[in-house]
Amino acid sequence: MAVEAQLTLLDEGDALTISRRAFAAGLAITAFLTACSQPSNMQQAGAQTFAVPDPGFLALSKALTGHPDLDEIIAARTSQALRELFPNLATKIAPLTALAKQYDRPKDLLDAAIRSGAGEAALAIVAAWYTGTVGTGQTAQSIAYADALMNRPVSDALFPPTYQMGGPGWWTAAPPPVAPSSPLTSSNPGLSTSRPSSSRKPN
Repeated sequence: MAVEAQLTLLDEGDALTISRRAFAAGLAITAFLTACSQPSNMQQAGAQTFAVPDPGFLALSKALTGHPDLDEIIAARTSQALRELFPNLATKIAPLTALAKQYDRPKDLLDAAIRSGAGEAALAIVAAWYTGTVGTGQTAQSIAYADALMNRPVSDALFPPTYQMGGPGWWTAAPPPVAPSSPLTSSNPGLSTSRPSSSRKPN
């Protein structure tokens, strides 16, 4: 009888332990599902900082850089970053946009911007498009990488780090001939304004 009583107590203890474990597991699963159903701080911040299209800034950027195929999403993000990091320069965007309607060549527009006191803002916009970055240091905002304009002059033969031009051994092919190109007369198809194609895969 004593042995049976001990076995009964052990069975009850094991059942109690299992019940506690199941309860704790249930709480953990409930907490996990609740956390998954709530948007993260990053998602909320991303929704709040969504860049609103800025066709005026896009037109100004095309006039300043001489590239008619600039991406409107990159333009919206660049415009937003400039207004956040350099509010004083941002006040020059509207006058520059009006000035751009009077000149066809980027150099003429830049010269006019310098004469009107908006040269620094014009150069900041051009620098943002060519480097893909607005600002410097810890406050800098990275807007574009492969789509930065500085990559276009060599986009027929070279791609940004971590990108490749094709399958295994693609680098053994002869490089294309060297020839000057002008953003005003031709657009370089080497880099798209969307996402890398299947022939240009990140390593």
